[in-house]
Amino acid sequence: MNVLVTVSQNYCRYMLAMLKSLFKHNQCSITVYLMYSRIDDTTLDKARGFIEKSGHSFAPIRVGDDMFDDAPVNMHFTKEMYYRLLASRMLPESEERVLYMDPDILVRGSLEEFYNLPFDGNMLIAMPDPPQMNDPKCPDIRPHYVRLGMPDDMRYVNSGVLLMNLKLMREKQFDVNDIFEIIEQKKKDLLYPDQDAINVYFYGSIKHWKNLYNYNPGLLASEVIKWGLSKKYRRRENPIIVHFMGPVKPWNIHYRNKYCFEYQEAYKEFAPLGYRMICPFRPVVAVCGYVLTVVCMILHVHRPGK
Repeated sequence: MNVLVTVSQNYCRYMLAMLKSLFKHNQCSITVYLMYSRIDDTTLDKARGFIEKSGHSFAPIRVGDDMFDDAPVNMHFTKEMYYRLLASRMLPESEERVLYMDPDILVRGSLEEFYNLPFDGNMLIAMPDPPQMNDPKCPDIRPHYVRLGMPDDMRYVNSGVLLMNLKLMREKQFDVNDIFEIIEQKKKDLLYPDQDAINVYFYGSIKHWKNLYNYNPGLLASEVIKWGLSKKYRRRENPIIVHFMGPVKPWNIHYRNKYCFEYQEAYKEFAPLGYRMICPFRPVVAVCGYVLTVVCMILHVHRPGK
């Protein structure tokens, strides 16, 4: 199995936590391709040591530090998010497919069935992005297909987990510059530059698969009700890939979620000393956080003029 990760120096420990969960549930031989530009040798050696000690292969690929300097980034996204678009060009010609995964992921089961899916003539296999229409923080509440000027049968996908058909991408002569042309043309309507552009460029060449392989644990309750997600998205089966989407991440000590303690088990080996010391008290921190939130809400409601 080929796995691709693209991270900066600050995200290496989160990448290792994701890989630890991957190795735990997948016994096949795995080659980890890391595309990077801003990681020092000490950190690379630590990553290599962990991966090889786990019985797998490590193949770092350095990208020019000045590449994508002009690429648009926002919020918690960095230019490293664009590196995956170079996979068909920079990975060995012998590799016909690779599974790209964001570092803010917890793997909870075998990925072999998903990894070996037939592409059926598509360049990507991806999972539909969970609806965010009711999110008050979202600056644009138009449906994705309207916002991006696409046909109304467009099924917008999340780019945090992508099974990439490298062979077909090479045959089709995929060029990352085409992505930047889309970004330039539609820059006024983009919320997530690379993800939006990927959806536009690969429209008609994406095979959609089950959300169990890219599950967002942070949907709003109103979204669950509106979209009937208690049955369709939040299925009774355990998700295989939990993707902690958004700016608040599971390595933040105040993060509270059904899967946060499971993530903690994978992360604590690579976490700073202070985090490891606080970990045993996270249930107490979580309860205090809930209490503080309720108190603040009560005080806000009863303040004069509110």
